[in-house]
Amino acid sequence: MRLTASFVACVAVVGGLGSVGCGGGEPCPVAPPPPPVASAPPPPPAPPPPVASAAPPPPAPPPPPPNPMAADEATAVAFAGDVAKALSNVLSTDETAIPAAWAQRVAAPTEGFKKTFNKLLPDGKGDLVATLLDVGAVTPPPGVRAEVQAKLIVTADGRVRFSTVAARDGKNVDAKGTPNLATAEPAVATMLGDVLNHLTTGPCQVPYLSGEELLSLPAPLRGELGADIPTTAAACEIIRAHKDATWEPILEAAVVVLKHADTYVAIAAHFHSDQATGKIVLTPIDVAPVSGKSMELSWASEGPPPAKAPKPAAAAPAPAAPAPAAPAPAAPKK
Repeated sequence: MRLTASFVACVAVVGGLGSVGCGGGEPCPVAPPPPPVASAPPPPPAPPPPVASAAPPPPAPPPPPPNPMAADEATAVAFAGDVAKALSNVLSTDETAIPAAWAQRVAAPTEGFKKTFNKLLPDGKGDLVATLLDVGAVTPPPGVRAEVQAKLIVTADGRVRFSTVAARDGKNVDAKGTPNLATAEPAVATMLGDVLNHLTTGPCQVPYLSGEELLSLPAPLRGELGADIPTTAAACEIIRAHKDATWEPILEAAVVVLKHADTYVAIAAHFHSDQATGKIVLTPIDVAPVSGKSMELSWASEGPPPAKAPKPAAAAPAPAAPAPAAPAPAAPKK
């Protein structure tokens, strides 16, 4: 009975203390530790959603080639702007209305000019459409002379265009270079020389008004500002035939086109060199509604020489003249 009680007590102690020895100096058996619980590995991170590959941007268009006439076009825009402002304000009493570059260089208009100006532009104002400059060059004597004439167009928004370029040589050449132009307006003289050099050595073309640009203008102006390509091509042949000649620049006339209400008015002026001052003077000469005739060049529209006409065939006999109509009967007297 005693052994049994000791054993039971030992078992009780082992259950309570675990590592405490039992009776009789012998260690009590220890229960093995529970096996470790295997922890589940963390789930792998979800892959990032696929990124849609963006289409590569289209290649940038190549830059336009440099414009060799850019400086000359800037000269034309500045010069034409001063001329347009001077002629548009020629009757203004404000001394600052005319550009400083043309102060004391705009001749007084005639009484007829003033009367017509006030009739067509009663408030003295109009929206600028374009400024036209009649320019050219001529070879000095002696020898076979040649002349070039062109109309340079500067629109109100600063575009520089040309209409027909015409040329002729031989005994009909009677033009003279504008005296002192190279001294009084060196940039303009250089510009005209560059245009001639371009037509001599480069392609036979200058910037023209496109079809869309022409359609945006009133009908009377379209015939004035459109280009005659065959005449320009014939001009290049003459210019290149005199490629080694010396050319004297010509600044002949200016026409400023204004829109007033629903009408278009042209103010025309001539350039001439003042011998006393050496300056180029602008003289107003006419103001008129745009009709399609007042701004034409004197001979640019002639074009290349016409082909010789074939010999006419024998003339057919003229038809008999119709018999005169019988007079109408007189009305009966009442």
